[in-house]
Amino acid sequence: MKKIALCALPLIAFGAAAHAEEASYPAISGEISFELQNDWTHKSDDPSAEIDDLYPMINLATTVSFTPELSVNLEATLEPVEDATGDRAFEDLGGYVGALTVNYDTNDYSLYAGKFSANFGIAWDATPGLSWGNLSEDYELAEMLGLGGSLSFNASGRHTVSASTFFADTTFLSDSAGTSRGPVDKPDGGVANTESLESFAVALDGYFEQLEGFRYHVGFSSAAEGDDGTTNQLGYAAGAEYEIPLNEDLTLTPLFEVAYLDDAGGIKGDNTLYTTAGLTLGYGNWTATSSYQRRDIESAGGDTDDYIADVTLGYEFDFGLGISTGYRFVEEGGVDSRVFGILAAYTIEF
Repeated sequence: MKKIALCALPLIAFGAAAHAEEASYPAISGEISFELQNDWTHKSDDPSAEIDDLYPMINLATTVSFTPELSVNLEATLEPVEDATGDRAFEDLGGYVGALTVNYDTNDYSLYAGKFSANFGIAWDATPGLSWGNLSEDYELAEMLGLGGSLSFNASGRHTVSASTFFADTTFLSDSAGTSRGPVDKPDGGVANTESLESFAVALDGYFEQLEGFRYHVGFSSAAEGDDGTTNQLGYAAGAEYEIPLNEDLTLTPLFEVAYLDDAGGIKGDNTLYTTAGLTLGYGNWTATSSYQRRDIESAGGDTDDYIADVTLGYEFDFGLGISTGYRFVEEGGVDSRVFGILAAYTIEF
């Protein structure tokens, strides 16, 4: 099951006004997704990694619209904020704000400011499968403070140029309620952790009229070095996804993305190449997926090659509950592991 996207939400007026031809303002819309997942690492070269982890994930995405163009947007999450070190169930849960922005959106351009994920790469969000982590999350520029905008135009389809400038969130919003994940401080280091607008990302996203169901993404990012770095990290990403209808009930959706980090982590001479390929087959309420992810690291400390391959099968009932199961092969840091997962997911829109 593809991870839930917390981006494009329908603007639905609150209460009975939602059914009016013209929305009244202010209006509130959004969704709450509930997930319960169990990951069982039943085999690993590292015996300490053979653990059973049962955990919930609750995501809230809401938009408060004051006019058709002006809105405030919030994304909040409750999930484990620490890695499992042994068998656990419903432990280490923390709630945090992943995004909080003020937006001004029209059909042709948009402006926003606040806390957000910069538009760089799509695989970290779009790779099919259960809600287990992906290697592509390494280059997700999440929980940044700054501002940005986009401009859309027509050219044999619809295309959007976007740009943003930002730095890592070091405010109280970088911490979590419940189990604390620890607030981010500037001395912690890390790319973009500068407390000044020294980092930026630009991207081109779009689709073509002649290729219905196809979308593409090309992105570039420059993340300034933190206190533990020596130079800017430069990122390059190119990806695409294509939903192909095979008949009235059957669809096939391939996804592919390549991303390259030059001076990864802000360390001169460290470079990382990411390759992600995914395939989703949808038939009625059934969904089958497969994905392969690879990470090739070149560093002064030695080169390493990691990969993740998984398959999943899921079914969504007519009333909205989705049940999926999957199996994952992982090689990371020279350690081979095998993981069995099962996920139940339900989303409420409002």
